[in-house]
Amino acid sequence: MINLMIVDDEETTRNSLMELVPWSDWGITEAHSAENGIAALALAEKFKPSILLTDIRMPKMNGIELAQRFRNLYPECEIVFLSGFSDKEYLKSAIQLHAVDYLDKPVDMEQLKTLFIAVVKKIEHAATQKVDIQYRREEIVVDVICNKTDLSVWMDRVDSGILPLTASEPFRVYTFLFNWSSATAEDEKPLIKQRILHLLNHAPSNTDLRYIAGFVGDRCLAIIANDAAAVQQAKADAFARHMLDWIQEASQGNYSLSAGCSDQTVRTDAFSLSYKAATEAARRQFYAGTNRIYFPNAAAPGCYDLDKGVYNRFKKMLRSDPPEAIIDYVNQLTEAIAGAEDPDMNKIRNLYFNHLRILFEVTMQWDAADSGDEQETTYMWREIDTRITLNELAAFLRSNIEMTMMKPESKAGGIEKIDEIKKYIASHYDSNQLSIQTIAQHTYLSQTYLCAFFKKSTGRTLNEFITALRIEKAKGLLQDRNKKLYDITTEIGLTDTNYFSTLFKKYTGSTPSEYRMKQLYES
Repeated sequence: MINLMIVDDEETTRNSLMELVPWSDWGITEAHSAENGIAALALAEKFKPSILLTDIRMPKMNGIELAQRFRNLYPECEIVFLSGFSDKEYLKSAIQLHAVDYLDKPVDMEQLKTLFIAVVKKIEHAATQKVDIQYRREEIVVDVICNKTDLSVWMDRVDSGILPLTASEPFRVYTFLFNWSSATAEDEKPLIKQRILHLLNHAPSNTDLRYIAGFVGDRCLAIIANDAAAVQQAKADAFARHMLDWIQEASQGNYSLSAGCSDQTVRTDAFSLSYKAATEAARRQFYAGTNRIYFPNAAAPGCYDLDKGVYNRFKKMLRSDPPEAIIDYVNQLTEAIAGAEDPDMNKIRNLYFNHLRILFEVTMQWDAADSGDEQETTYMWREIDTRITLNELAAFLRSNIEMTMMKPESKAGGIEKIDEIKKYIASHYDSNQLSIQTIAQHTYLSQTYLCAFFKKSTGRTLNEFITALRIEKAKGLLQDRNKKLYDITTEIGLTDTNYFSTLFKKYTGSTPSEYRMKQLYES
């Protein structure tokens, strides 16, 4: 996307450039205008300008001053000046600001066209070159870490513009662990990762360390950097903090981060080991929290020994002990696990998952292993898996204990909550975005509790209820012989006609076409 900012205090000139010039035909996606430099700077915060077309003489802030501010804020922005006859003394400043060119007023349309087509081609070419460097560096990072290729092979193969590292200084590997938000769609992640790599490769980093960056999988961003031989851990920590804050600023709520840093190494063939050390260090966020920088732990890893009788004791507590005692038990369990710092986080997650499963089996009379809908049972694990730290896991278990035991739904309150859920489904069944997650967000319940509560109250799973409603709506739509199956599919919130037909037959015993013919015959 190439954006244009037009700045001129003359309304006639400004409007003519906005309304009479076919910018989109020349490759410019958006054009915005401002009447002076102050307004232009405010407007530029809302979209990143690719090209600045500015008059030189303006009140409040002249074009040269504006261009200087743009050069600092948006160093890649191309600058074109609009110049009157008396503005020639400013052109030396324009040259110093690396302006593309200047246009005399009144503007000649052919000259304008020729200049801007050239500027657009320049921007597109520069973008292509930068993307090539970006992906080339990521290729190197992945190759030396995953394939254990010696970095010296790449040093012989590519120039320093692509690979700025040198074997004459030691290295460190930094791993940035991405904790993706559950609201971030899978198809968004590649775009976000691409944007982060662009930032790292093409924006000023305010650091004198040479580095290359690349994603190793979805969750780990690896940076390989040169260290001066005398660099101590404090400087490595400062570099990691600079990068951590910088990447976090670009998150827009899509992720949180932690960073791990390896020890120094002079070897060019051991980056897989350094990456492993940095990644294992970053994973200590599970115990100590996110937005922190971790170095390899010299102490031997701990181990939490699971008492096999813990689950039976938890069941007995749920049947006999007050909620406060059960919460106190969870706190003690969490404290013991935190003290051990067992590196096997999956074992710990599974421990909390089993406690949550037992909680709902006992308190909601809901057999999580056989709920009637395997898909709904997966929400329990998903919610466990999205808790990044041990404290978040414990808080999630405690909140569900409170919901099921300390704040039981009264009969009237339960009916009211079920009615709220049903009304929400009835008004959103035609959207393919309807899900357990969206219903849970609307009702301020955890997905696990929502599923258990709905089944206990209605005898049906949420998915069964949603599907039954959609099938009933489809029956009504099939009465109209002019409606196509694809249209009916989308009108009930589904996207796959074949899936709709299979689902319809499962619930009615007939395909949609057979059902339609039967209804027409009977009528």
